[in-house]
Amino acid sequence: MADIYTDVVARLASLGYAVTATDTPDAAVTYSINRAAEKIKVNINRTEIPEGLYYTHIDMAVGLFLKDKKDTNQLGANFDFTAPAKKITEGDVSVEFTGASDGSLTPEARFDNMVHTFINPPQSVFAAFRRLKW
Repeated sequence: MADIYTDVVARLASLGYAVTATDTPDAAVTYSINRAAEKIKVNINRTEIPEGLYYTHIDMAVGLFLKDKKDTNQLGANFDFTAPAKKITEGDVSVEFTGASDGSLTPEARFDNMVHTFINPPQSVFAAFRRLKW
């Protein structure tokens, strides 16, 4: 199995978050990796994570890491969730930006949905690896 820490950092980079010196050495990233591992082990009732759940483990760790960063307001400049103007009118030209009130999702809501999906993969993913408790 490849190095999970390196793969989590690479996945974070692909999503626009660059791991900084305050995130390492192993503090926040490793904590998220270990939390994700425990969630997987409890869900499938095993002591080791099967190789088939490697990428699920990466995504869960990334989701937990990003959620913690968002909750502590440490995401940085790449993640701006300020609401855009709803309506701009100048003369006879009017521009209206969509928002949550008209059924579309805000950037923050889309981010939250993505993180939720990372942290909570479909149960069918775990079902193939689950062992019964006696």
